[in-house]
Amino acid sequence: MIFFENLNHPLARSVADACAAQGDDIFDVSASSGGLSEAIAANGAPRALVLTPPERCEAQAMRDAFDDPAKALEFGKQVHADAMQFLINCRLATQAMMTEKTGHVLFLGIDDVAARLVGLPENPIANQLRVSALKSLAKEYGRMGIKYNAILSQPSKETVDPKTWRSQRDQLKVYTMRFSPNETREYADFCAQAVQGSLPLNGGLLCLGKGVMEMAA
Repeated sequence: MIFFENLNHPLARSVADACAAQGDDIFDVSASSGGLSEAIAANGAPRALVLTPPERCEAQAMRDAFDDPAKALEFGKQVHADAMQFLINCRLATQAMMTEKTGHVLFLGIDDVAARLVGLPENPIANQLRVSALKSLAKEYGRMGIKYNAILSQPSKETVDPKTWRSQRDQLKVYTMRFSPNETREYADFCAQAVQGSLPLNGGLLCLGKGVMEMAA
């Protein structure tokens, strides 16, 4: 069974559909009142756990908190709570997977530069924390047959107004490779392979997208 931290995330939802189409059982951890601990107790160790970034925009929260000590303190508490929950979920999944000597913990996120250019929520702290933590976990527990990887993709074509794509594409520097937005399904098909552990990768970060998104100077 494959556990998904939050199926409200559009890419996670599409990856879950792709996995289900190949016969995998899917469980939405966010629908369980007891979280991942209860999900494991009820269903046993997952074959894979797919994690997603927070739904808020960290970049906007940081801007709001820049000149306001109270908001800065609250933002710090939110970042700490988010980080702790992520690490707790990794611990629970790892302990369950160790008994099976196999498993995969995969983080799906959106590239922050690309998200900023097209006006989507940016989560630079959450992304970096997750990528770094999974690399460390791969070093510690990879020998036990557990994989830890991260995927950061450019925003999918359906999540952004077509006019925004065109305006940003026109502002790319001449020497950069021109990007072309992918449909969510294209990302999902690749990510489903990663979830199922078919990629020869552990402790890795994959960046998905066609071309380079970069603002003109």
